[in-house]
Amino acid sequence: MINESELARGNPLSSAFPDVSGRWSIEIHWVRGENTGQVDAEAFIRQDETGIAMTVRSRGSDSHTILVKSGRDGSGEPILYYMYEVEPKAIHSDAVGSYKGAAVLRYYPHGQELSGNYWTSQRTSGRFKLMRERFVLEEAMNETTDVLLIAAIKEEYDAAKRVLNASDLDGDGVREWREHEATANLPYERGVFYHRGVALFSVAIARPVRMGGIETGPFAGRLADRLRPRALVMCGVCAGNPKDVALGDIVVSELAYQYDEGKRDAGGFVPDHRQSRVSDSWRRAAESLQPEACPSFGRPSLRDARYWLLERLHADDNPQTHPARPRYFGVGEWGTMIDTLVSEGIIELDGNSLKLTTAGTAEVQHSLLRDVDPPEHLPFAIKVGPIASGNVVVKDGVTWDNLNTMGVRSVIGLDMEAAALGTAARASAVPDWIVIKGVMDYADPKKDDRYKPFAARAAAEVLRAFLTAKFVDAPGR
Repeated sequence: MINESELARGNPLSSAFPDVSGRWSIEIHWVRGENTGQVDAEAFIRQDETGIAMTVRSRGSDSHTILVKSGRDGSGEPILYYMYEVEPKAIHSDAVGSYKGAAVLRYYPHGQELSGNYWTSQRTSGRFKLMRERFVLEEAMNETTDVLLIAAIKEEYDAAKRVLNASDLDGDGVREWREHEATANLPYERGVFYHRGVALFSVAIARPVRMGGIETGPFAGRLADRLRPRALVMCGVCAGNPKDVALGDIVVSELAYQYDEGKRDAGGFVPDHRQSRVSDSWRRAAESLQPEACPSFGRPSLRDARYWLLERLHADDNPQTHPARPRYFGVGEWGTMIDTLVSEGIIELDGNSLKLTTAGTAEVQHSLLRDVDPPEHLPFAIKVGPIASGNVVVKDGVTWDNLNTMGVRSVIGLDMEAAALGTAARASAVPDWIVIKGVMDYADPKKDDRYKPFAARAAAEVLRAFLTAKFVDAPGR
């Protein structure tokens, strides 16, 4: 199509000029005397540091680059001055031989359009309109749904939208949300997610009127039946198993089930679980996620590590064996911190254990009273494992031990909706599903909402990273 000599005829391009390489659809609106018409064609543009070359193919002719000069118009918009040679085909053309043409094409980045007027030595003129072909896919995405994202509550919904949004009109993320069926009983918003300038996947986001599996399951199922998504996903907050996760950690479903499904007789409760499993490929993708790429991830300061240790002791945890300890203390730092706190009279040794002194208790209580705002950054981890769902909000502190005896002893997350989402995906034949939630509490009497905003935001960031990776690697993308 385009050889190196043709490319060399273009002028060198500055790195600031937009990348217009690729395949474009083109409308040629022509005028010859009193006659007018339109021809549809294809344009193939090649661009590198030496210049631009373009080949246009239509039913009646092909054209090739003679010269391209790039620049900016008076308003600063990118512009191309384009000279070309047209080679008519033996049929479908009334031209006697090849002829020359010239065009002035302006680039409109938001619509991915090149358009402008042209003139030829055949005394014809008209207008070119080139649309990058990937935007044909974008328009299709506005009518279809790749991902259906269900949020259980408004705070989770808002966090997901903020995280999925593009930072500006040309940035990665969703650039515009469109409301659908706002007056119906299945309202949702749909947008197209861009990655490196390419429309990567379409996403619809919705939430039921109430949280919990009883509301979420039917709602998600009806929307999935209507939109026919490739994936059904959820992000939000949950309780975490204190033996496996820290506050702010992210829990990703390996499987989900309704833990209070079964029967109760004179001997007690007999569970009858129906598990929904995530596909092997999605589980492996979740296991490869790295939290360091998320904006909410942050390395702890010495002050952060100090108060993490004191708060764990105040909560009657064992910080030495806690799963988050290696994230707060590097090699050699644990012993140094212990020595410092003992010398300050904040903690003391009690056999093989640590405990707060009176001064230490006062310091950590003062910290808890003062630090009521949610954290901005945490050294959180991403854990993949079973999520158990129930129909009640739990804060009894004993549910984890009960779950351990009810058939799935490795549960790391507890919520109200994950099982319903997995069931809805299976019933609606959605190819893939996943639930990603941030740990906001331990489902114990100390349950509060301090970590809730962080957990919702971080979970949405992990979901964004997960979906981006999956669709970048998807066949045909």
